[in-house]
Amino acid sequence: MTMVAQETEEIVFNAIQEYLNENRVIEKHNLINFIKSSFSKSSININEEGIIRNFESLIKKKRIVVGSRLSKDSILNNENRNEIYIYIMQNPGAYFNKIVKSIGLSNHVVYWHLNMLIKFELIKKAQIENHEIYFDSKLSEKEGMKLYFTYKKESKKILEHLTFKKKGMNKAQLAEELQMHPKTIRKYVNYLDEFGFLDKEQISKRETLFSLKRIS
Repeated sequence: MTMVAQETEEIVFNAIQEYLNENRVIEKHNLINFIKSSFSKSSININEEGIIRNFESLIKKKRIVVGSRLSKDSILNNENRNEIYIYIMQNPGAYFNKIVKSIGLSNHVVYWHLNMLIKFELIKKAQIENHEIYFDSKLSEKEGMKLYFTYKKESKKILEHLTFKKKGMNKAQLAEELQMHPKTIRKYVNYLDEFGFLDKEQISKRETLFSLKRIS
């Protein structure tokens, strides 16, 4: 995009911000008419085709969302929404109930703000273990899921225990020493293996030893 095009898009964006000061939501037809009227009263030379082109570009970039009164530049102005966003950046992979408990807002309020953050692509969500987890939009889904297991109680307990077991342990040994149900151990060891936390060594057909991933 050339500098002229960038400047044109920014002019249209500023006009949209002015429109939002007087209107609750972005409605395309009303918005285009508002911008045309504003530009006709000034020296700004952008025709209707140019306004629409830049409007659609802003939507594509998620700087604005049709049906919302927010823009990407203003979405974090809301104190509660900003607090939720900061919490997710500091705790990537956090699941819904954990966010609600930590922030201290109602389920409905947290859910609303999370959806707005997703709409503007500031965060992403993924489904794992019957949880909806939330993380920075710059991360892939797999990266977000991996971070979820860094503070999940069961997986954290396994990882901390393996820190002191350099030769590795099998699932039965982990279940016994950690006093966790074998099914729970199997479930979380499989997750930790899938997401790259563990090395494994096949001792026999029936025995596999797991240890923390070596960093080469």
